[in-house]
Order: sequence, then C-alpha cells, then structure tokens
Amino acid sequence: MRIDGKDAFINRLGRWSDPVAVAKAHAISAQIWSDYQQGTFDCSLMAYQPLINGKEVGLLEALRVRAETKRQAAAIHAYRLLQRYDKPIRNRSDAEGFLAWLRAEGLSDCTIAGLMTHYRQCSGGNRHLFSHKLKWRRRSVQSDVLSVEEIQLVLADLMEKESWYFPLFLLWLSTGMRNAEIRGLTWDCIRWEEGEVLVMKSLRRDGYSSGQVEWAPTKTGKERVVPLTNEVLETMGQHKQQMKRLEIYDPYGLVFVTPTSHSNIYDHLVGRVWHRSLHRCGLKPRRLYAQRQSFLSHALAMGNSPADLAAAAGHSTKMLLDTYPKPTGRLKMPTWACAAAAELVNQKDPLDFNCQETHEDVLVIARCCSLSRYR
Repeated sequence: MRIDGKDAFINRLGRWSDPVAVAKAHAISAQIWSDYQQGTFDCSLMAYQPLINGKEVGLLEALRVRAETKRQAAAIHAYRLLQRYDKPIRNRSDAEGFLAWLRAEGLSDCTIAGLMTHYRQCSGGNRHLFSHKLKWRRRSVQSDVLSVEEIQLVLADLMEKESWYFPLFLLWLSTGMRNAEIRGLTWDCIRWEEGEVLVMKSLRRDGYSSGQVEWAPTKTGKERVVPLTNEVLETMGQHKQQMKRLEIYDPYGLVFVTPTSHSNIYDHLVGRVWHRSLHRCGLKPRRLYAQRQSFLSHALAMGNSPADLAAAAGHSTKMLLDTYPKPTGRLKMPTWACAAAAELVNQKDPLDFNCQETHEDVLVIARCCSLSRYR
C-alpha cells in the first residue's frame, strides 16, 4: 500500500491463487480503512501485521534489536517480559491486560512506568497503547545534593580511610562525569598542560553478562572537555606516581582500577566505598549519581553560565536547567544598604549645582519654562 506517496509493506500473506491469503488481505484492508475513517490509523503498520504463532513479531523484534544494541539491563528486562507474556497487544484492552499481568508479577508502578518507556519507543504509531497514567511517589532527587560541608567531610574521610579511592571521588565531585565515563577514563585523556580532561568514551557493563564490560561512546555520542582545578590536577599527579611505584601505570590504560586485582572498577564496588564513607560521616545514604547531581547544582548556584555548564556536562541547556538546579544552601540574599543610601541623600545639597545630576535637572527645568512662554 502507499502512505503519503511512499510504498509501505505489511507482510507476505501468500499467493493470489490462495483464497485464504486473499481473504486475509481483504480483512487487513478493511481494518486499515476502518481505522483511517475513525482517525486511529497506525502509520507504522505494526498494528496490521499478522501474528506468527500468536505473537506480535513486530514489537518483539524491535525490542530485541533495542536490547542487543543498548545491552542495558532495563532494555533487556523489557524485552524478556514481553517475550514471557506470550500474548499479542493489538488494542487498548490487550494493553490493559498486559498491565494487569505486570502488576500480578509483583512489579511496582514505578518499574512499570520505566518499562512502558521502552514499549512506547518500539511500538511506532501504537505508542498510545502504552500511555498509561500510573501513580507512584516520585523519589526526590533534592536529597541527592550534598552541601559544601558534607562534601568536605566525605572527602576528608576518604583521604584518611580510603586513600586509594580518594582521587576517584575528588575527580567525580569536581567534574560531574557520568558513572561509565569515570570507569572508562584513561590517562591519555587528561591534558596536564591545559588543565582539563577529555571525555570521549565510557566503559559500559554488558546487560547480558554482568561480568563483562565493553567500550562505548558517551551517552550523547559526543566528545566534551571539562576543566580541572589545581587541587584535582595535583591529586591526579600523586595518583599517577603511586601507580608507577606499583608498576601498574599505562599511558593509555585506565586511571582507576581495583586495589588488589588492578582490573576495571565497577559500580557495586565503588558504591560500597561510597556508602561506607557516608556511614562513617553520619550522613544518610545517597546514590552514586549524587556526585554528578551535587557538582552541577553547586556549579549553577555559583553563577556559572548554563550554556558553558551544559557543554561540560554533556547536556542541552534545557535539559540541564530542567533536571539539575537543586537547592544547595548557597542562596545569596539581596541587601539594599538602606543606612548608606540615607547618609548619601543627607550629604547631597539640593542647591549645589556643581553636581552633574543637579545641573542636568536645572537645564531640563529651564527648557520647559522657555517652551511654556511660547504657548
């Protein structure tokens, strides 16, 4: 069939000499015409593809490709759940049945909302089937932002108790890099003379095999440069010398490795170190993502340009301002200096025409008087 002047293919049903195949084609055509008249026509044609063994192959195939491409646990989970459901989802009632099945599996509405995102992105024109209004208590990310005093307390604790990981968390809290970008940072990406770090790749965990990692581009697929403070550069230099003494330094190798096996770090390991430090400091538990959340919130509160900060964070300016401006305790209240202003007014003599402002006022008054005479 033709859609907007372009040929579109649904599926091969059979030969023209086969009356059953012709009947199927007539039924699909009737359904397409009915949906078009009712304004519910699916331009992706996924809703009209015949089922194979009772399964909707189009959506399953799209989810499979997404899972194998991203290799993320959430995408793989969404694909395997739909595969296990083993029923077609062609209309709203089918979608409601799928939602009830997910809840019967013990999944919370918060988890289901994340799954629906994957289903919507893979369902083409049938996105409306997975647009359920789920109610759950959203987690407040405001609590993820550490104050300046809390950051100093944690870093001091790490320097004393977990010295091997101190450079990692100092760099993390000073640049706001993503988890995978920190894991995949290599020594050749640190520009010592320019005082900056080049963020160009990440070390991504394989969702199909938790013990495997693979190199990948950044989340946005773009490179970016993040400035480094003198404190961070000095600490990274000391970390480099320590790795040289241990004979594990590689100019093109990973910056952060485990202290025993000297292999790549992973979130579970770093998370244990992070939570141990928070516990010792008497602070409530926070996610690892609190490093990025705290850095960007404090950098915005300090008055940095949102455009410059968005470029350093690897976000658009709109995304940065919509997501990361959280309270940091850096609020600066305006002061009007009323006493100083009153003293200045009292010192000014209204008859002193040597003042530039008073002289201009007199000229304006004289001009107005001369105009009134002509009237």
